[in-house]
Amino acid sequence: MAGVKAKGDDMDAERPVDVPAGGLDVGAPPHSVDPEAFPGESQLTEEERKRWLILHFAVPRTIMTWDLEQGRSTEAELNDVLSGMAWGTIDAETRDFILESEDPSLEAPHASLISYAEFVARTYPTDPSTAEKAREENQRMASERRATFTNPGNPGSKFRPMFDLLVKNLAHSNKALMRAFDLKKPILNEADMPEDSSKLESQNIMRFGRHQILPSFWHLLCQLTRSQRRFSVVFHSFSREQLALVQGELALFCQGQHPAYSGQNKTHKPPLMSGEKGSRDYRLSDANIGFVDRWKGQLEFRQRADEAPAEPKAPMDQPAEGELGLLQPEAPRVPAVYAFPPYHEAYAGLEHHILSHANTANTAAIVDDWSFWNSQDRAAHAGKLFPVDRGLDLAETKVQHIFFDGHIQAKSAHCVDVRDVVTGASLPLEDVSGPFLHRVNFVEAITDPEYFVNALSSCELKFSQKLLEGRRPAVAAASKVSPEVLRTLPPKEYLYRSVIPALLPALEACQRDRPADPIEFIAFYMLRHKGEYFKTLKS
Repeated sequence: MAGVKAKGDDMDAERPVDVPAGGLDVGAPPHSVDPEAFPGESQLTEEERKRWLILHFAVPRTIMTWDLEQGRSTEAELNDVLSGMAWGTIDAETRDFILESEDPSLEAPHASLISYAEFVARTYPTDPSTAEKAREENQRMASERRATFTNPGNPGSKFRPMFDLLVKNLAHSNKALMRAFDLKKPILNEADMPEDSSKLESQNIMRFGRHQILPSFWHLLCQLTRSQRRFSVVFHSFSREQLALVQGELALFCQGQHPAYSGQNKTHKPPLMSGEKGSRDYRLSDANIGFVDRWKGQLEFRQRADEAPAEPKAPMDQPAEGELGLLQPEAPRVPAVYAFPPYHEAYAGLEHHILSHANTANTAAIVDDWSFWNSQDRAAHAGKLFPVDRGLDLAETKVQHIFFDGHIQAKSAHCVDVRDVVTGASLPLEDVSGPFLHRVNFVEAITDPEYFVNALSSCELKFSQKLLEGRRPAVAAASKVSPEVLRTLPPKEYLYRSVIPALLPALEACQRDRPADPIEFIAFYMLRHKGEYFKTLKS
């Protein structure tokens, strides 16, 4: 952590002169051929390189510093985070933890070391074999030990300067802003300063004297907006109350009215993200907040009406007797509840109903099922539901879902349930880490304003690499067979060699989305993706 400087409240406000506020509805600049980020990148189409990003963000320990569902204040959460990034040994005689690492890190500096959080988990076991009362007491004791890790006299007191650095980065340092809102020392225990309904929303947001949502997250939104990138955001939390806090701050930020990012009090103003002046609207509406019930197997958008198809309407001019009048087409059904398993309905519904162009919504949120996850011993297979289309060589190439979560562990997704959207199988961490899943280093997310920008770039790069890797075997296999040999093959083998590899992506997408007219869907899919398959025969 040496050399890391505390950042202020300034937001990079540079933007192209000819781009209006929001910067999203102007024509794209002429495409320039950049050097390849990795060998073969030029083989991707422009749509694939600039694919639609659907960015899933956990709220606590990812973009916010306190956890309402688990009752952890910012002070407790920062200590808890550091306890999982502090590595040491166990004294053979006293069985006490001895801190060995100099700086916090997600990975152990040496295989012989364990984290303080792991030491506490061993000391206070909470596995199913433990009696219920003892288990509850152990959970409480373990939580208290982690929440006070860097306090004087505790095993992590050597990490107190790291704790102070995190607080310094979270605190507002703009003197004009501090004077305007009479800010003093940052408040780390939210219970010490409850919300005051008699005050303005901006005053309540600033009452702690620090950021509640990480500046690195706001910076990512600004960067993507100014680059004219199509992206959507999906927040995940076990607490509806915590989502309400995000919802309120996000609305003010998108409207240029957030007290720390408004252009007033020497703050910088972000580009508009409210739907005004040609910008896209990234505010979160109640209708786009879904609730997962793992017991019932459903994702429900409670504020969204279950819109039935509209009744066919007669044309304006009634036809004469005996003449055929054309009826207006039916409106598509937009359900409010998506059942699972299978998972393709919820997956496609989020993309095509909630975040569709027609709906003009770019932000959604999901309240995940805490009681189910807790009842399953907090195992990954019961956590925040995240279906992905893993077959990169077979299906989605113009959309990339990425889940950012600071609770992901080194060998387990922990509270994220990553499933194959087609088979429904739980996917191991090593299969999805990178292209679909990013383990957030919360310390760096606080201290580095570019953290999420860099993390996203890394995920995009890994997705592109995996996409090309998946294509190479099929192309290589087809290229080994000459047209003359193909003509001599039996019918079945001929089709498997020449046609099936090209059809597989369309069939996979059709199976996932279950369109009303599958034949038409496959036909149009092939036309839209004609550059993505290898033609083995020349006309």
